[in-house]
Amino acid sequence: MINVILKSFESCEFDRMMLEKALKGLSLGTCISITNDQRFLPKVNAQDHIWMAGAPLREGTFIRDIDWNTIAPIDEELIERMRHCEAVFMRMIRKYAHKMGYAHSGDIPYDERKRQYLYHLRYWNHILDLKKIDLVLMYHIPHQCYDYVLYNLCKLKKIPTLHLDHLLMIDTIFVVEDWEKSVTELGESMRRLREEYRDLQRQIPLSKNYEYYFNFYRGTKLKPWYQLPISISGKQGFLRKWWKVGLKVLMRNPIEFLSTVCSRAFWARKLREHRIPQFYERNVRTPDLSKPYIYLALHAQPEASTIPETGAFMDQELIAALIAHHLPAGVSLYVKEHPVQGERYRSIEFYKQLLAIPAVTFLPKTTDTYTLIDHALAVATGTGTVGFEAIVREKPVLMFGHFFFQYGPGCYPIRTSEDCKHAIDEIMAKKASHTTRDVRLFLKALEECATPYPGPGSPFEEHTPDEKAALVGIRIAKSIHSVLQRGNIQI
Repeated sequence: MINVILKSFESCEFDRMMLEKALKGLSLGTCISITNDQRFLPKVNAQDHIWMAGAPLREGTFIRDIDWNTIAPIDEELIERMRHCEAVFMRMIRKYAHKMGYAHSGDIPYDERKRQYLYHLRYWNHILDLKKIDLVLMYHIPHQCYDYVLYNLCKLKKIPTLHLDHLLMIDTIFVVEDWEKSVTELGESMRRLREEYRDLQRQIPLSKNYEYYFNFYRGTKLKPWYQLPISISGKQGFLRKWWKVGLKVLMRNPIEFLSTVCSRAFWARKLREHRIPQFYERNVRTPDLSKPYIYLALHAQPEASTIPETGAFMDQELIAALIAHHLPAGVSLYVKEHPVQGERYRSIEFYKQLLAIPAVTFLPKTTDTYTLIDHALAVATGTGTVGFEAIVREKPVLMFGHFFFQYGPGCYPIRTSEDCKHAIDEIMAKKASHTTRDVRLFLKALEECATPYPGPGSPFEEHTPDEKAALVGIRIAKSIHSVLQRGNIQI
């Protein structure tokens, strides 16, 4: 009998079916389900099935509903051992400012961030010990503050954690134990396939789906089915951009609307933010594709792809500075803002810091990313899809984060200054090329490790919802049994 926490399997009936398939046959003691909606709680064989609402945990309001005299206190040793988690939490929580009553200023005071963190640390430490939790299963990578604390406490206490990685670009899903190591079985599959196909005359066959991905991502004028529309926020007037948003707020909550529009602090912030994308647009230049350059595609923020997946490089100006430091004279660093990035979570100071680097040139958001990839010496990213696209198009990648394609050919995971120097030196010496054969080998490894999970608009929606739920459920079940057996936990 095991005790589990299930987090964020909440969106629909599909999630419920997936979980029931994954947990079928398991005898559970305590099962804690964290969702927004109780209607989709899975039917599991549990002695005690506890529901926790997700929104109060994300927004910190759960604090008010707990008798803290019943919650075990925390000590210096735990606080110190979790310092790395605290540092990330303090940045991560910023995205909830408007939900926590700081819409006027757009930020959360340091003391309140710290208070929230310590309450989460105390609460989840208590729950893990009290309920003797054996396993935590999350629908996505921990990136909502409270789940990041929960994840890191589990690592500290050696409690297995699993989360799902949804890869829309290849319509698949992976079950991951550690987001920094990402899909470890992919690296193992790559090593085995290299040995199996070391005869260069032997063809590397791919399934219909992966043959399609191979040809699609090597094509021209691509319009991926999962791509969001480009933001034109830097070119719109203030009223044109915000009147529809304001109308929605008025219809939903008139009191909140009136309170906000009467706030001088709110208008000062919105006008200040409005100038941020305009500053970027004023400083873009048309790229000269005939000159040598590295293409740095910025991430949209706040997203899990930066916090936590890029680790210390969540501050993306650090990426630009490190690359530029090792670039030879005459090589540019072309920086393109993410197509959907608006004014929030950017600042004029951020852009000025980038522009102060002599090698940096800002590019229009509308510049075709595939043209930039094809003419670049290399592509730089934290964990962006552009890295996967570059690998398939046989371009080297400087990777400053942790994601599945860190195991791909031509990818240089960058953790240190020496890593960056070594990668750029090899790229400039033209030692970094990988071949079409390497790309096909990588896709075959993905095909072997992945579980089909077509998303909206996919060209490969070949399964009914029931079939997809069963496929993913079986994959989760295998991972659960694997981590529990490894930890000598009786199932």
